[in-house]
Amino acid sequence: MKRKTMITVCCLAIWVGNIMAQDGKGSYALVSLNTGLSTLGFKVTGLDGVAGSVTSGVGIGVGIKYNYYFTSHWGIGTGIGLSVYNSSATLKGGMDDKNRYLLGPYMDDDNSGLPKAFELRARVENIKEKQNIQLFEIPLALQYQTRFSYGKWGAYGSLGVKFQLPIVKKFNVASHADGRLNVSGYYTDGSQNFDMGAPGTLPLPDHGFGTVDNPGKTLKWKGDTTLKTGMAGTLEAGVISRLNDESDFLIGAYLDYGFNDIKDSNIPLIEGPAESYHPAANDNIGKGIVYNGLLNTSLTDRIKPLSFGIKLGIRFKL
Repeated sequence: MKRKTMITVCCLAIWVGNIMAQDGKGSYALVSLNTGLSTLGFKVTGLDGVAGSVTSGVGIGVGIKYNYYFTSHWGIGTGIGLSVYNSSATLKGGMDDKNRYLLGPYMDDDNSGLPKAFELRARVENIKEKQNIQLFEIPLALQYQTRFSYGKWGAYGSLGVKFQLPIVKKFNVASHADGRLNVSGYYTDGSQNFDMGAPGTLPLPDHGFGTVDNPGKTLKWKGDTTLKTGMAGTLEAGVISRLNDESDFLIGAYLDYGFNDIKDSNIPLIEGPAESYHPAANDNIGKGIVYNGLLNTSLTDRIKPLSFGIKLGIRFKL
């Protein structure tokens, strides 16, 4: 009887030891991949006060993380990662004076050889812009884990913050058949004023005044913007599946929520050329007009990245 009891106690001790080893404290390296919905959390409003639309896109992320558990259940983690945010926004705009951009004074090299001063103006309509933002991230989080079913399965959770440094900040105006750009020149001649090439008037393409269809394609409106460093809260929860004594497979859900506004400025959406609109724009309506992208203009309110979805990972015991 005593022998059976001792054998039982030894087996129990070995079993408990194995569970503690599987669920014990120590260092882990984690490689993860996540995907889900992403948005930059901004709203668009035209010069006329009409709201535009913003659409979320598919986001992806990768990360390498170091976790140290100082007890069987609790630990801390840090590492590096890259998150990709995709979104698109549509600006309705219009060809009326409420949607008119004043681009500043310029001189016209007219055919008579007598330059005349004018004010350069622009209007845009039905502009659809796509944004691609990539953030280099450094997370710092409190970790929790537990094991059940003889250590084969378990659960984990993580709560913390991420420092987010924008490293790719691109925008691109998509080809859109209904998109339009109008460029006009406002001249003053004594008591008379003329808005040459404005909507409803005859175009003057030899002076660069008139309307261009599909400016995103015609004028190749794309470029880089600027964004500030951000901080986001991060939350994860999921299931642990033991692969072997040294590694685990993790699957769960995640949420990243931006705390601060990463918008960098409030520049105009449309600006005129740095020096002269003519003669480069002669017979090339819109050439030289600068499109700055929606994110850093007065047409957007603030930018706070948000992403949520599914995360997969493989964890190795160090």
